[in-house]
Amino acid sequence: MPLRSLESARKHHLDPVNPLSYTGPEPYRSKAVLIRRPACFIFALLLALPLISLSSPDPYLTAQAPQSNSRENEFGISLTLFSTLAAINAAGYDAGMDSPLNERFKVRTQLREELAKRNIPCLPDLKAFYKAHKPASDTADLSQYISFALIADGPPNFALPANVPADAEPLRPLSELLARFYKQANLEDLWNRSQKPYLAAISEYQDAVINTLFEANGYLRNPSGSGYLGRRFQIYLDLLAAPDQVQVRSYRDDYYVVITPASVPVVDQVRDAYLAYLLDPLTFKYSEVIKEKKPLAKFAQDAPALDLAYKDDFSLLVTKCLIKAIDSRLIHGGAEKRQAFVDQAMREGFILTAAFADLLPAYEKQEEAFRLYYPDLVSAVDVGKEQKRLKRVQFVQTVAPRVITPPARIQLDPAEESLQTAEGLYEQHDYENARKAFKKVFEQTADQAKQGRAYYGLALIDLQEKHWDEALDLFQRTVDNNPKSALAAWSHYYLGQLALKAGDQDKAATQFKQTLATEGASAKARDAAQRALQNNPGEQDQ
Repeated sequence: MPLRSLESARKHHLDPVNPLSYTGPEPYRSKAVLIRRPACFIFALLLALPLISLSSPDPYLTAQAPQSNSRENEFGISLTLFSTLAAINAAGYDAGMDSPLNERFKVRTQLREELAKRNIPCLPDLKAFYKAHKPASDTADLSQYISFALIADGPPNFALPANVPADAEPLRPLSELLARFYKQANLEDLWNRSQKPYLAAISEYQDAVINTLFEANGYLRNPSGSGYLGRRFQIYLDLLAAPDQVQVRSYRDDYYVVITPASVPVVDQVRDAYLAYLLDPLTFKYSEVIKEKKPLAKFAQDAPALDLAYKDDFSLLVTKCLIKAIDSRLIHGGAEKRQAFVDQAMREGFILTAAFADLLPAYEKQEEAFRLYYPDLVSAVDVGKEQKRLKRVQFVQTVAPRVITPPARIQLDPAEESLQTAEGLYEQHDYENARKAFKKVFEQTADQAKQGRAYYGLALIDLQEKHWDEALDLFQRTVDNNPKSALAAWSHYYLGQLALKAGDQDKAATQFKQTLATEGASAKARDAAQRALQNNPGEQDQ
């Protein structure tokens, strides 16, 4: 059976190389959600993990399904965060103590009273540390401790990894102090006694949070709420910090949102954080497309109310503008209300919001998932037209106080960034530059999983260019680097197809069977292998 064009297969909704039956568009996958209450009282939003969109069997999306449910998305509470915030409350963190929300939930007030009664020998050292590391603003003060808590190990040691965010590095000595405080203050007892009010607080948020994530997934046609490459979206609620905070962090494969008691609804901020979690990786994959729009960045520099982070990072600004535009499409209340939202975003300095809002209706009328439509959407932004529009915008000097959501840029190590870029170039059929980006990975990391992805990408390019021998070697290297992965399963499948091309049906059957035997094989890879075996059984088992 000859190898077919991957692009031709994609256009006809067929599997690459060995087309299966037509599946047709499937913009909305299952939206089943399971709320569980295990012993640790974590409420988990289990968004089914497979990345496969039957309407768009891209080799990358097919191959990168997570291996297990260990990377599930969750909404819950964290003992490390609780311990860290309890420590700074004892040490002098008083921001927001006068808020009526403290009377409503009472946990923060009661915990502080209980700690005041206890004999805690390390408390003077803790107070001195807190005073020495207190920045000018309450928001920055809380922010650094949230960063610490999200990356530190749990009790008893609260150790930090070797590489930490810049705002957490000065807090490295806190690990030893916090370990002493945890033991001397018997925080485990206070943690256990705090479960009931924490669960009551979570119950007030969970339905609204789940619904807003469903809404975002539905709009993006995101398969079952999946992210990319096993990444996790984690929401934590904590009652020991100042109210009206939505703190967002992105550390490698994990995206965190920490919310505190709010005097106004925070679901919009949670949805925006979730959209950023899904959209941020696309800026790496399609960085060249985004660069074409960078002449517009100069207008953002003139927006007084725009956060400096957006002025310094055009990709971050593009993502936020796109999120604002999607928000406008999800607003209930008619065209006038949506337009007012867009106009306000433009005045605040989110300069591409109007352009994206104008272009999104075209996306809504077609059937591709958003992650596949993304490069077309960004490419459609007319720089000349937007320059004329932006010359008429009157930027506001300040914005009204609101729930605090500092900008967060996804953090990728250099090898991961190269992989994302290479995969985006591949999807745009720029095979020459994709090949260069994949090869760069081998200079940046010795990680076998990442090198395996690079081998796999290079193999797909050789398939496109009909370099069969080179593709065979690279698929085999993919298997050797990570034999239990989803990539290995698909590599066995392609090796089977290459064996068929060479006229060796027995070898092909062996490879298809290895696809089925691979631990990380996705359902679609197994289905493709089973169909291939039915059509080309090879040597029959005796």
